[in-house]
Amino acid sequence: MKRIALILAFAVSAALTSAAQDKPKTDTTGKTEMPKAEAPKADAKDAALPTVDAVLDKHIKAVGGKEAIEKITSRSMKGSFDLEAFGVTGAPVEMFAKAPNKSSMKIDIPGFGVVNQVYDGATAWDSNPMTGLRELSGVELAQKKRGSDFYPELNFKKHYTKLEVKGKEKVGSYETYVIEASPAEGSPEKFYFDANTSLLVRHDAEVESPQGKLQMESYPENYKLVDGVQVAHTIKQVTPAMTIVIKFTEVKNNVEIEDAKFNKPSGN
Repeated sequence: MKRIALILAFAVSAALTSAAQDKPKTDTTGKTEMPKAEAPKADAKDAALPTVDAVLDKHIKAVGGKEAIEKITSRSMKGSFDLEAFGVTGAPVEMFAKAPNKSSMKIDIPGFGVVNQVYDGATAWDSNPMTGLRELSGVELAQKKRGSDFYPELNFKKHYTKLEVKGKEKVGSYETYVIEASPAEGSPEKFYFDANTSLLVRHDAEVESPQGKLQMESYPENYKLVDGVQVAHTIKQVTPAMTIVIKFTEVKNNVEIEDAKFNKPSGN
């Protein structure tokens, strides 16, 4: 049971990081391609690499453009959470986000209980049946702050003190440009942008919790255009032990969200 609580905490922490980035490619049958979580291989014969600004500017345009992105100021998402290694399938999940940086996520897991993570723009809390209610601090708080930014594609330089294009690597069927991003607090992260579409296809990060650290690969998938902006309707998260899948069936932008949604959870 403790292992389940740990994985759930990591999953919720990382979920918002990948919430509004790219759209997938499709094969000739119209089915979505899923990037494989295999170790990428660098191509030593790559041509001159683009600058960080060039990669990020193209990414913003691919998502929908700065003007379209900034027209969205709130979002609600509802769907399901699967953790098949523990027999969890179809657990209800709902997320709320509000500009500039408020977020909340709730997962109701049968036989386990309710998992909540909330960030009100200054303070973050985590609540689950195993650990109870606690306030995040240090690196955990810094990660939640970055993950709760409503406009992550516009604010890379705000959240990372150093950005560097490390090379061109293969991720599944994608040729990608890899940007290593170093935050003021926490370990460096990697963002993999499709060299053809300029869309993000993978994000690697070391997620922190009181129980320790865990490497997590996040794959935004099944993107659909919602009010002029590409929004991921599936988030696949791969750890050394298992795969977590969050599927959203309802996504609404610019909805009225009461600030009470971002209040401190009542706990378990």
